[in-house]
Amino acid sequence: MRNYLRNKIIVSILTTLLVMLTAVTGAFADTPLKISVLCDDKAAAEGFATEHGVSIFIELPNGHHWLLDTGTTNIYLENAEHMGISLDNLSGIAISHGHDDHTGGLTFYPSLKGAPPVYGHPYIWHKQYGVKKNAPVRICGMPYLARKYTQATFKPVNNVTKLDEGFYFFTDVPRETDSYQPIQGKFFNEDGTGPCPIIDDATLAIKTPEGIVAIFGCGHAGYINILKAIKKKFPNEKILSVVGGLHLKKASPEVLKKAVAYTDTVKAKGFTFYGGHCTGENAIAHFRKVYGDKVVKPLGAGRVIEY
Repeated sequence: MRNYLRNKIIVSILTTLLVMLTAVTGAFADTPLKISVLCDDKAAAEGFATEHGVSIFIELPNGHHWLLDTGTTNIYLENAEHMGISLDNLSGIAISHGHDDHTGGLTFYPSLKGAPPVYGHPYIWHKQYGVKKNAPVRICGMPYLARKYTQATFKPVNNVTKLDEGFYFFTDVPRETDSYQPIQGKFFNEDGTGPCPIIDDATLAIKTPEGIVAIFGCGHAGYINILKAIKKKFPNEKILSVVGGLHLKKASPEVLKKAVAYTDTVKAKGFTFYGGHCTGENAIAHFRKVYGDKVVKPLGAGRVIEY
């Protein structure tokens, strides 16, 4: 009798645990990937501050929160508060490259609770200068205080690295000869010598059941080169969405035509395109002409995208 009651209790406990586990698993399965734009050159709605820069808040289906870039100033913090988003206890901050319009917000790193680790290519620390004819030399690397506050939590990343569940960091992207690479105008020296190839450029790739969501900071390695790298890593996956700064604003019509042609070969059913920051109105218009307004949209601070 005792054995019978003991076994019955054990079965009851196991059944309860199984139900609880199923409920939790189901909750995560139903949780979408959510992307909120905290900083961009333009706003997607009234009431949001803007600046030349990018910062994107990412909520993964497993409940982890990440940040891609931090814009130039503290605008990403202001817009996060406006959207009711807490940046406390982030799983990490991924830096797409070392330019100040993507790392300047790290100057306010001490205000982020939890001291989140900062991931980036080792070269994000290198000083860079923007040199243009008849214009003052501009320091465009990571600001001093951003370096000071994050050096203790910085984690260098090379090549393709899995940072979280279904969440990948792509850097050191192979650049095909004669491919379009928007790297002009940046130098290691103030006198305009030592052209900087911006090898620290990185992109995030997030796996979803419908395909890969690729989130760009600037795409200095080249739009097609980056998508090819993602496709090589995940040969059986399609690209569900392209989001962020794509640096196609100075691309020729021929380059844009090639970009669309390659996109056609890798895009998934339900493909969307959200271009902001350095993408360029010409590029957005070109993609929109091919895919239509429902597929191609501007990014903008305040925009929320769910997959």
